[in-house]
Amino acid sequence: MQQVAQQPNPFITLIMFALIMMPMIIAISILAKEKGKNVILWTILACIPLVNFFIVPYIIGTPSKIQEEKLNKIIELLNKNNQNTNSTL
Repeated sequence: MQQVAQQPNPFITLIMFALIMMPMIIAISILAKEKGKNVILWTILACIPLVNFFIVPYIIGTPSKIQEEKLNKIIELLNKNNQNTNSTL
């Protein structure tokens, strides 16, 4: 007897692919929001196959703009405070 190989249903394959990609897309969008990046742009880029594998290490490694702004404000305040104490001496 001959065995006939059945072709996989493309719709089911697409659903499985989307289910596998969904956690990565969600993680990238959360990281983009936490780091002060454009969430819509990074979410769209995360939906592109193979591109998202390059995006994950990049978005993890980039510094947070929100934290950088907070640190800059603290440094400015410290510098102003330091200048005021130096001028009174």
